[in-house]
Amino acid sequence: MKKQLIVLLAVLALAGCASKNGNAAPETFTATSANGLAIGTITFEGDVPMNDIYRFFYEGQTGDKKFNKQNADRIIINGRTDGKSVFNGDFNNKKTYLFVLEVKPGSYAFTKYNHLDHLGPQGMVTESKPFGIPFEVKAGAITYIGEMSYVDKAAKGEPKIFVADYFNRDLPEFKKKYPNIDWEKADNKTPKTGNKGENMVDFRN
Repeated sequence: MKKQLIVLLAVLALAGCASKNGNAAPETFTATSANGLAIGTITFEGDVPMNDIYRFFYEGQTGDKKFNKQNADRIIINGRTDGKSVFNGDFNNKKTYLFVLEVKPGSYAFTKYNHLDHLGPQGMVTESKPFGIPFEVKAGAITYIGEMSYVDKAAKGEPKIFVADYFNRDLPEFKKKYPNIDWEKADNKTPKTGNKGENMVDFRN
């Protein structure tokens, strides 16, 4: 009974967070801004979501544990709309999602993901092993950190996330969705290496 309660609470927490996807661009952003922006995309390989909620976690990677904890957050993607399993992204047949992370300057990394197979008390949360997709953020700067392509149906032992540079494809989409920001000032810093997490992540150079 206790185990069922824990799972139920986790499901409710995931469901409650699904509508709080705090990865939109700020109203304005300039070179004098105290924070920096890390931007990129998440693309799903497949026609239909296999899970109802996906979460991609990032945190600080400095020697300051307090900073790392205070600046940890996640990107949440809902795989269900109006009771149907569908993607609702920004382009590429709605399978590619733009994200904008406004964070304090410093070193960061995406470190894990989890997903909820379906909403409701019987839903199960599955969490990945740790990995590290690193990125740096500078005050007043926009840093493009690439695409994370997520493979729902990856075979055991094969990568689930592919990191690649789609800067020229993605930048026009940011301009279209968030026209108030000068995206031409973005620097392409797609990571070329990191912690692959026992082959969970593949960096495409």
